Amino acid sequence: VAMDTVSLEHQIQSVQRHISFLKKEQMALLRDLHLEILRLQKRCSELTRDLEMREAQAHQQEAASQELESKCRALESQLAARTAANAELRREVAQREALVSALRCSLRAEE
Repeated sequence: VAMDTVSLEHQIQSVQRHISFLKKEQMALLRDLHLEILRLQKRCSELTRDLEMREAQAHQQEAASQELESKCRALESQLAARTAANAELRREVAQREALVSALRCSLRAEE
C-alpha cells in the first residue's frame, strides 16, 4: 500500500508538472497571439489609411482632369471662334483689296 501511495504521489506530481508546463505554454501562446493580433490591427489601420489617401488622390486627380478637360473645351471653342473671325477678316481684307484695285483702275482710266 505504501508503494502504491508513493507511486500515486509521483504520478500526481508528474501530472501537476505537466499541467504547470501546459499552463505556461498556453500563456506564452496567448501572449504571442495577442501580439500578432495587435500587429495585424496596426497593419490593417495602415492599409486603411493608405487606401483612404489613394482614394482621395484619385478623387483629386479626377477633379483636376475634369477641370483640364473643361478648360480644353473652352479653349477649343475660343480657337474655333477666333479662326472663324480671322477667316471673316481675311475675306473683308480681300474684298477691300479688290475694291482698292478696282478704284485704282478706275482712276487710271479717268486719267
